Amino acid sequence: MPSAVDDRGRSALLRVTAYDVTLDLTRGAERFWSRTEVRFQCRQAGAATFADLDAASIHQAALNGADLDLAQDRRGRLELPPLAGENVLVVDAAFAYASAAEGLHYVTGAGDGSACVYSKVTPHGAPGIYCCFDEQDLRAPFTVTIRAPGGWSCLANGPVVSHPPKGGPGIWRFAPTSPIPPWLSSFCAGPYGGPAFLCEHAGDHLLPVTVQGGPAVATVVEAEQILDLLRQVLPYYERTLGVPYPYEKLDLLFVSGLSSLAYSVPGLIVLQDQVLSEPEHTSADLYLATVIAHELAHAWAGGLVVMRSREDRWLDEALATYLSRTALAEILPGATPWAASTSAALPDYGYASNAAAIKQLEGLIGRQAVIAGLGALLRRHAHGSASKDDLARAWSRASSQDLRQWAATALIPADSENEPVQPEGSP
Repeated sequence: MPSAVDDRGRSALLRVTAYDVTLDLTRGAERFWSRTEVRFQCRQAGAATFADLDAASIHQAALNGADLDLAQDRRGRLELPPLAGENVLVVDAAFAYASAAEGLHYVTGAGDGSACVYSKVTPHGAPGIYCCFDEQDLRAPFTVTIRAPGGWSCLANGPVVSHPPKGGPGIWRFAPTSPIPPWLSSFCAGPYGGPAFLCEHAGDHLLPVTVQGGPAVATVVEAEQILDLLRQVLPYYERTLGVPYPYEKLDLLFVSGLSSLAYSVPGLIVLQDQVLSEPEHTSADLYLATVIAHELAHAWAGGLVVMRSREDRWLDEALATYLSRTALAEILPGATPWAASTSAALPDYGYASNAAAIKQLEGLIGRQAVIAGLGALLRRHAHGSASKDDLARAWSRASSQDLRQWAATALIPADSENEPVQPEGSP
């Protein structure tokens, strides 16, 4: 795994302009193939660097048309010789399906006996699926192609632009994405299906939305209920933040065997199908609404803009929790997600203490300034990254107060040595 020093060096040296990723999922349950074409610029012609790659075997790797010496390959990285100003890296390799939390997963026996594939990665996980420069500041548009077996449908960050005849094997092609880092790319494939809708947003625009799952899930998904929630939460985020939903579509996919409750990437939310049979001790409507509202909030906090350093990344979850709980308290009649007894039963409870610091800030500068400052941060750093200091400055400008000292003492993760901050009104 590259060191932090190496990462900073590559971010200063390179500008990635495009990824073209092709996945072949027709080669069985143990291996898949991917072909990656990466176009990038080097600010210092003649410099050498490396790409991130964790493949089972490499069929071919070429830089600017010349084959690379694969004997130089070290586990987790592909050494690159001196670069030109404009470069094209092509890697064709076989990869193992993930057996741990990171990577592309192949799941069988998913309740109905079917198989499916989904990816889930965090920073430094994407090289187990394709070759890349795996840094959040090296964002680029992704164009994705997937070869899938018959009976499968495919999802990725971008909208589908072409696919095989219904039920047939073949190629699925997706439109290019907005610039995203590799760890926010995602791929799902399986016997999925479900209804499609259009959801009004950003004034008079229509957002394509699908709610999908495997055959066993489709019978229990109440798509209309989910759409009703989206029709309230989506405009709330856009209106209060002053930032439109930043992607061309939204797919919600319920799968079996997911290693976490849910995850969100640009244009796609993947959820464990168990959220449809929530714990009996909490409200079904509020439980599912919390999951969906939280993951949708990540389209802005943790998607459009991510926290730059690993030490500050907890803020992505804290901000999403603050936004989603604030939205649900205003939208759902009688909902009290911040109340201690309710909070403890909600699926975002693990992030509640961190979100409470932001909730407490309302008492200092008011809710309008809290959300206005966050909106300003999103506009200023759109499709990029920001620091905790950037966030404090945005709130300072929105409130006309110097919040640097407050941020230094209050914006700390709850698992640090300091006691977690409780929101105003909490016991």
